[in-house]
Amino acid sequence: MVNKWRLLLDQPLPGAVNMQRDLEIVEEVAAGKAPPTLRLYRWAPPALSTGRFQDPGRVADPEACRRLGIDLLRRPTGGRALLHHRELTYSIVLPDRREIIPAGVLPSYRFISRALLLAFETLQIKAELSPESAGGTDLLPGSCFDTPSAYELRVQGKKVVGSAQLRRKGVLLQHGSILLSRPLEIYRRILRFPEGSNGDAYLASLRQRSAGLLDLGCKISTDELSGALAAGFADLFNIAWI
Repeated sequence: MVNKWRLLLDQPLPGAVNMQRDLEIVEEVAAGKAPPTLRLYRWAPPALSTGRFQDPGRVADPEACRRLGIDLLRRPTGGRALLHHRELTYSIVLPDRREIIPAGVLPSYRFISRALLLAFETLQIKAELSPESAGGTDLLPGSCFDTPSAYELRVQGKKVVGSAQLRRKGVLLQHGSILLSRPLEIYRRILRFPEGSNGDAYLASLRQRSAGLLDLGCKISTDELSGALAAGFADLFNIAWI
């Protein structure tokens, strides 16, 4: 018998609401009040989220964010700063049990990335996974997209997906940003760079290492990407959506 999981397609929401909604789903799944859940969503207004262990005020200029109408917040997951603007975000929440998902951070990343690869195949986008040895960079302020992490997706050699995890109450949450377009000039205006630097070197590295799918010539809509992701996760976990 095919298991039935929950699929949520949300309208764009403010950043704090999006993060709270993900955490509420964690609580629901942990308490057995909801089945494993895939949520697909966007952000309005745009937001810069920092990793759980980053200080938002040190990574970005709060006043610049306010002037541009960009929310500044900290995610419950790890990782580094990420501008949520022209993108689609996925979150998958499921029991952290071996019959569902492999144990450990890297094996679970690699497994979930297979769903993303299946989605990209459906869209006829040739993608590959970053190797396990993919490392970080010392460039500041440390955007999620300045270098591929292990088992995250690259298209034409550029990182197009950034993901992070949280484990709580026997439940795994992984959420990730799938870039449609990379807003480099907004990064320039809101991120804090080392004194005496205007961020040129950092942004040049970001331009070289990452891109949005539309930037790379992939002609897709948000609805098409959402449908492909739902199909990819359903195939990977052998489930049907409710």
